[in-house]
Formats: sequence, structure tokens, C-alpha cells
Amino acid sequence: MTLAKHPHATPQLVAPARPKRPLSTVELFRVGLRNTLECCDEELFDELIVERRYLWYRAFIISDPEGLRRVLADNNENYPRLDQNRRMFRFDSGSGLLSADDETWNRHRRMINPALDHRAALSDAPKLIPLAEELVASLASWPANMDIDVCDFATVWMTLSAGHVFAGKDRSLDPMLQRMGVYPGRFSILDFLPLPRWVHGIDKFRKSRVHPRTYYPVIDRLIAERRNADYAGEQDLMWKLAHARDRNTGEPFTLPELRDETLTLGSTAATPVRPLSWIWYLLAKHPWAEERLHDELDRVLGDRTPTVEDIGKLTFLRRLVDETMRLYPPLPSMFRVALADDEVCGRKIPRNSIISVVPWIVHRHRKLWDEPDAFDPDRFSPEAVAARSRYAYLPFSIGPHVCIGASLSIMQILIGTAALARRFRVRLVPDFPIVPTAWTNLRPAHGIRAFLEPREPRRRVAAE
Repeated sequence: MTLAKHPHATPQLVAPARPKRPLSTVELFRVGLRNTLECCDEELFDELIVERRYLWYRAFIISDPEGLRRVLADNNENYPRLDQNRRMFRFDSGSGLLSADDETWNRHRRMINPALDHRAALSDAPKLIPLAEELVASLASWPANMDIDVCDFATVWMTLSAGHVFAGKDRSLDPMLQRMGVYPGRFSILDFLPLPRWVHGIDKFRKSRVHPRTYYPVIDRLIAERRNADYAGEQDLMWKLAHARDRNTGEPFTLPELRDETLTLGSTAATPVRPLSWIWYLLAKHPWAEERLHDELDRVLGDRTPTVEDIGKLTFLRRLVDETMRLYPPLPSMFRVALADDEVCGRKIPRNSIISVVPWIVHRHRKLWDEPDAFDPDRFSPEAVAARSRYAYLPFSIGPHVCIGASLSIMQILIGTAALARRFRVRLVPDFPIVPTAWTNLRPAHGIRAFLEPREPRRRVAAE
């Protein structure tokens, strides 16, 4: 199925207006603190590498897949995260994956990977499917004439599912997950200026940055319980972290390290919220895709609850999720700094240059995608995926620093979407303003309000 077969089903999708010319430094700060997507001017969607100057910085916006491979994979050690970004997630020990230096980061990544890899996500799925079915069943009593913010559904699902992954039936971490899901809140100019370290030290006393420390007693209790020799509960994520050992030294995490990683992982747990919200917007705008999804769900599942094996058979649903993350990537931008001179796609990159990798631009670049602003899940058919560079699509980044929870996030999105789409159609509230807004992640600024129309799944008529 291609766009050409749907000439009347390619509506214009919501996106901020693109400036016709590059923004000045003053405009960049003013607009970027409101919505970073509004800083993306037209040239960036036409040229694969663009050089700009802001204050005393040379900046390179790189969209070329080979350039992305160089920066994010092959020579990634030369391009660490910008310190201004790392500082926002530097909690008391400074050892979390979003803030640690190279040596600490490598050790933590080795220790955490087994707890969140693809096999771990598959083992969590049987616990998450009943949670999703229960949540969707609770919507059956929702009044038909009352609209709902589908972002609220996504947030509740994130909290339920992530909370279960973190701590099983113990729901005491739910407030932390909700709070860290919107951390660090709105940016200020202090977050970006290269001020002396002692000035930034004051920043940790801001209300939005102090608040995470209030969760230390809960984290400490959960860790102590799971390290107790008499513990007989689930081997959940907190248990896996409490018992993780460095394969090189045999050493466990210290308690300050566990606090930092729990907060860090909590702050990234909201990632699946964003695509799960945008899916309903895209399905409502493209009824043919909604019908195709319902047909697949009815064919594979019928009127029964899915199993883990069923999730892998929902191929159109997976394409839908991938296309949603292409158009509305959960991670809209990444910033790196060049430690040493380098060459990227024949372009000299001087030491101390700022490197911007912007999935919002890469995923909509005119030289990388056919009709990039249009919706077409079949871009992610096996044939289409094989025909393009894997570095043209990076919703969770790519290379050694790929999001550690990517597999779990995909599983949460698939399960949540399947559960709701089996029982409901989503109809957008007319004329409600849907505004893509990006800071640390991409979200609809005012939510996405919609009506839920109940549907009855057809009995399964054939095996996939």
C-alpha cells in the first residue's frame, strides 16, 4: 500500500510553521525556550549538513545518514553529550546514564543492559497485557458525549506499566514516575549558558530540581527490601538493579548510584507516552489506516485477549508505531560537542563545535524520504526498510547511546495501542488546537481531545 493509492487520504498534519530563514541567536533563544521545533527553518530540510554560528559557537546540524553514523556510532567517543544537557539530569551522585562521564557510563550501561534488553521486555509483556485490558475496560463506562484527552490515557498507561516493571505490585514509585515523566520542566536561559560551575551549583536548589530528592526514602526502602536475604517477591527492575554486578569487577551499585539510576530511568519512562498519544491523532486523520488496523486485530485476535506471541504477528500495528515515531519522534533533538577535530562526510568539524542531531528534521528531510510530511506506515515494510540507511531513522537515537529502554517502550506502545483499538474508535474533537511542542521530548502542548466510540471485535476468522 502506498500514498498514491490514497489520493484523498493525505491530510495536512499538524506541525509548527518553518521559518523561511535561519533565526538569529537572540531569536533562537527566545523561540527555542518556547518550542524547539519552531527553530527548524526551511534550509535544514533541504541540506544534509548545515553550518551555523551562534555567539562564539560553530554549530553543525547533521542529517546525512553517513554523518550520523560517524557522530553517533563509529566515532561516538569524540562526541559526548553537551554538558548543558547532562547537567539537567545530574542528581546527587552524578552517575546516572544521562549525566555520567565515559568510564562511569560504560560501567553502568554494562550493568543495566540485561535488565532492559529485548529479552527482558518480552518477559515483562505477560504482566503488562492484563494491565492494559483492565485499563481499557474501565473506559467502557465513560459517557459517550464526553471527550477525553488521549494523552491522559497514555500517561495512566505509562504509570501503570512502568510502575509494574519497576516494582511489581508495589505502587509506591508511581508518584516518582509521574513527576520524572515531565522532568526537568521548562528550561531557562541558565540551562544553556556556559556559566561557571559554582553558578550552576545554585541551580540544584530550584524547586523543579530539588523535588526528585523527596523520592529517596521510597527508593532506599525498595532497594533494602530486595537486598534482604528473606525477600520473596518478584524479580522486578528494582530487584535487578539491586543485584546487578559489574562483569569486570563483580562490584554492585552503591546506594547513591541506585538512587541516580532510578530517577534517570524514571525520567525516560515517559518516552512511550508521546507516540501513544500521536497514534490516535494519526488514525483519526486517516480512517483507512484505522480500518486496516482493526482488520488486523480482528484477524489475529478476534475477541480474545492477546498473548505475547500475538504481539509479534501485528505487523501493520508495528509499522503504524514506527511511522508515528517518524512523524512525531519522542526524542526530537540531541546535542553533542566535538572533543577533537574531525571530518564528517568530507566536512571539517573543528574541535569544540556543537553538533545538532534533530530527528524531527532527519525524519522529514526531503532528501531522505519521499513525501516526508505525509503519513504512510508502509515506509516500514521489510522491503522499504532494507532499501534505506538505518541511520535515516532514529526515534531512540542509535549507536552505543541508543535508549536503553527502547525495547520496553516499543512493547508498551504496542500493547497499549492494541488494547484500546480493539475496543474503541477515536474521533477527534473538532477544531481543538493540537500543537506539537518539543523540549526534552515531543508532546502536544494542549493535549489531544477526542471522543471514544465503542466497537466490538469480530470473531477471529483465520489464523495469521
